[in-house]
Amino acid sequence: MPENLLPIIQAQKAWQAAIKAGKEINMNIDLEAYRKLLNIVSVGPFYYYIFDLQNGLIQFVSPSITQVLGYNPEQFTPEFFFQIIHPDDAPAFIGFGKKSVEFFNAIAPKDIFRYKVRFDFRIRKKTGDYIRVLQQVVTMQTTETGGINKTLGIHTDISHIKTEGNPVLSFVGLEGRPSYLNVDLSSKFTPTTEFLTRREKEVLYYIVHGRQSKEIAEILFLSRFTVLNHRRNIMTKTNTSTIAELIAKAIQEGWV
Repeated sequence: MPENLLPIIQAQKAWQAAIKAGKEINMNIDLEAYRKLLNIVSVGPFYYYIFDLQNGLIQFVSPSITQVLGYNPEQFTPEFFFQIIHPDDAPAFIGFGKKSVEFFNAIAPKDIFRYKVRFDFRIRKKTGDYIRVLQQVVTMQTTETGGINKTLGIHTDISHIKTEGNPVLSFVGLEGRPSYLNVDLSSKFTPTTEFLTRREKEVLYYIVHGRQSKEIAEILFLSRFTVLNHRRNIMTKTNTSTIAELIAKAIQEGWV
């Protein structure tokens, strides 16, 4: 078997392990998919896609892939993807896929829509240069037995935020669910101790998205003074001294 085919064959095994028979349950595309798409952190150029695990096909890729990587959407197939992922990051990508299946098999089917999978890796642009992207994925279609049929993902260029280091896997809880950050592939799942309050996490989310204190106050129906207090508390708890440092650390550590 050609060595360059091994990664995608391993990935296909993980995809198949995520599929379970049963009545299909779809996320409300008009409302939920759009809301969760916005909930996925975007701090740089990005493209998004829909992946059909049952058939091993990428159903849709946004035109912005050309801006980010230089390729046409039609080129972006699973086979092509494994040709342009950095060879040193391919094993981590496969391992993260297997760990993700293990994670979703361990939680209640009703909670599958309430988790975002995030990790980073390097990918080759059409120019031949590698960039580091943050992959963030939410489930679009599951089954009543807890299978995963379709996912919605975003690849964001974070080369300006993370220039080196190994890929890191996290499962970020949405709607009050606990998060599992910097997951060890050889260990059991242990929820990460929350050091930010729920309100602080909301403020941090909008900070990462470039919102000013006045805007955050209006969105969350708080006073600007209260938002400023939350910002100071967040900076203290995260041991950061500038907003740029806070944003970079939040992305690297998987806090949002």
